Amino acid sequence: MAAVLWVAPVAALTEAQALEAVDRFMGAWNSESPEAFAATLQYPHVRPAARGGERVFADASLYAAGIDFAAVRATGWRRSAFISKRVVHLGSKKAHVAGSYKRFRGDGSEIWTNQVTYVVTENDGGRIGVQARFAAGVGGDDPTALDTAKVAALATVEAYLRSFNDRDEVSWAATLNYPHVRVASGGVTTWATADDYVEYFDFDRFAARFGWHHSAWESIEAVQLAPEAVNVALVFSRFDADDNKLATFNTLYLVTRQDGHWGIRSRSSFAP
Repeated sequence: MAAVLWVAPVAALTEAQALEAVDRFMGAWNSESPEAFAATLQYPHVRPAARGGERVFADASLYAAGIDFAAVRATGWRRSAFISKRVVHLGSKKAHVAGSYKRFRGDGSEIWTNQVTYVVTENDGGRIGVQARFAAGVGGDDPTALDTAKVAALATVEAYLRSFNDRDEVSWAATLNYPHVRVASGGVTTWATADDYVEYFDFDRFAARFGWHHSAWESIEAVQLAPEAVNVALVFSRFDADDNKLATFNTLYLVTRQDGHWGIRSRSSFAP
């Protein structure tokens, strides 16, 4: 029986709403109110660390309890401000917003510039907030280091798809960094090790569920570069055995160098 074509729903979340969500996020941060800041987030909330480790927060009270603005102020910080932001993907209830912001001291001097792609989602109740933050980090001013990182990140992404199409669970899992995070369908899933990931995924079950035979990139863009991490925005399509396109999805990968290994640290997908 032929597979049913998946049709993307009409976008309900607008570009303006996605940008407003990250502006609310920044404004609440500058208010120095843990409760106000936590209220701009969507839950479960996750902020994957480029060098490994993450915490998944179930609700706003747990998140607010971990914020220490006194410690932030001790670094000299007094406010933060976006210097750029743009929506790179927009869907029914999800958007990826690539933002660059600066931290400033009280005298207006800059502390540093950070690069983050924000995963903005709309829940079933219509509430819009930031569900995850994929931080590429400080870019620096060494073009050679940035170019090296970009080449390594894109090679990792290609290896990921190649091993996926080969249905090679071990090689596929090896293209990831751990703990690994996936943000999809309003939830957050984590895997501690490659063995956990291999045990979790079943290619035969996946193929039967979607009528899938192989996938291909429609577009690849390195949207944020740092020496140790790169945010890569992608569009991919799934195909059946007759090369008929089944579905097309947006996705975002945070690719990091962890203990010398370039791997995909976290993913945010519009796919289920």
